[in-house]
Amino acid sequence: MLLDIPMNLDDSILNVGLPLWLVNRTSAPHALAPAFLIINTVTVVVLQISVSARAEGPRRATRAVLLYGAMMFVCCAFLAVATRGGTWVATAVLLAAALVVTLAELMRSVSSWELAVLLAPQDSRAEYLGVAGMSQSIQKSAGPPLLTGAVMAAGPAGWLVLGALVAGLSVVQRRACTRRLRALAAPAPKPTALAPTP
Repeated sequence: MLLDIPMNLDDSILNVGLPLWLVNRTSAPHALAPAFLIINTVTVVVLQISVSARAEGPRRATRAVLLYGAMMFVCCAFLAVATRGGTWVATAVLLAAALVVTLAELMRSVSSWELAVLLAPQDSRAEYLGVAGMSQSIQKSAGPPLLTGAVMAAGPAGWLVLGALVAGLSVVQRRACTRRLRALAAPAPKPTALAPTP
């Protein structure tokens, strides 16, 4: 669950980071802010089913974790460079960041659910999924203060550090999930027969 908390930061970046960065640190028009949610909504509606179909199964789900990390790094890099250039450059880069963070959201929503189900113990699946679902709630509380108090306060470098951290954590999470999936797929050792007592 601890690894899953930073892997939900796309939500805070879309709803808090992008609008505040637009208003406070770029020359893009403030009226652009609603376009982020429009891009998010339309992209999710159009691509959700196809992305879900391509992330079925353990191998594809773990690969989606890596894609999430890569897309989050690209999004954060876009935000870092949005302060450079004029109005048109900032506008184009911020719109691209909104699209990339939405694609990351699709990767995360599919992979996190698929892996939570695959990794949950059969005898306590409801409890396991309940705890796994807490990561999103924790991120909703911790994500905005993290972005405003640390990442955005550090300027463009803060976004690059955040992107690198999330990308690195995606590699760690993929390896951990792969090990766990292999352990679950391994056949259980056969019980050894006890020698009869004379």
